[in-house]
Amino acid sequence: MRQLLLDITEIGPPSLDNFIPEGNEELLYTLRNLVADNRQDRFYYLWGNTGSGKSHLLQAVTNIFMEQQRNTHYIDCNQADEIDFNLTADCIAVDNIEQLDDAEQIRLFNLYNQIRESKYGIFLAGGTRPPAQLGLRPDLTTRLGWGLVYQVHELTDEKKIEVMQDYAIRCGFELPLDVCNYLLKHEQRDLSSLIRQVSALDQLSLTRQRPVTLPLLRELL
Repeated sequence: MRQLLLDITEIGPPSLDNFIPEGNEELLYTLRNLVADNRQDRFYYLWGNTGSGKSHLLQAVTNIFMEQQRNTHYIDCNQADEIDFNLTADCIAVDNIEQLDDAEQIRLFNLYNQIRESKYGIFLAGGTRPPAQLGLRPDLTTRLGWGLVYQVHELTDEKKIEVMQDYAIRCGFELPLDVCNYLLKHEQRDLSSLIRQVSALDQLSLTRQRPVTLPLLRELL
C-alpha cells in the first residue's frame, strides 16, 4: 500500500492515476473503461462531500478525452458567471450542479435530452448530494438518476495523514503529526491541496534551512 500511495500522490493535473481509489474502486474501474471506449453507459453522476475527489475525477476524465483530441468541455458551476449549455461535444462534464439557477437548469435539461436523443456523446455531472436531495427541478433530477450514479467516498483523516507523511518521506523529510492535524483543521481538506501545502512547506524549509515544524507552517500560511 505504501508504494501505491507514493506513486499516485505526485503533484500534477487531475488524472485517474493520481487518484487514490480506496473506497472507490468500482467507480475508478468504471471510469477507466469509459475513457477506453469500453463504457457501460453514456451518463454518469458523481456525488460526494467537498474534498471527496469528485471534481478530481470529472477533470481527470475530461483531461484524458482532451489528450485523445476529442471535443470536450468541463464546466464548474461554482466558478462560471454565465453558463452556456448550447454545446455539441464528445464529452461534457458539469461540476457543482447544485449551484445552477432555474434558467440554467432548464438549459441543462434540454442539453441532456439532446445528448440522449442523438445517441452520441458522454455526459457527466457532479454534486454534493444524490440527485433527489439536490433541490433541483424534478425533471432534471429524474434525468440525473437515469444513468450511473456513484457516491465518491472521501478518504479518512488517518489515510490523508498517511499519504501526506509518505509523500514527505519521498521528498526526504519527516512530517510531524501536529503539522498534519493543523493542515486538516485549517486548510482545504482535499488531498491535492494538502499535498501542495506539504510541498510548499518543504520548499520553505529548504530555503530557511529550518526543520519542518508547526511554527514554520504558520509562517507559510
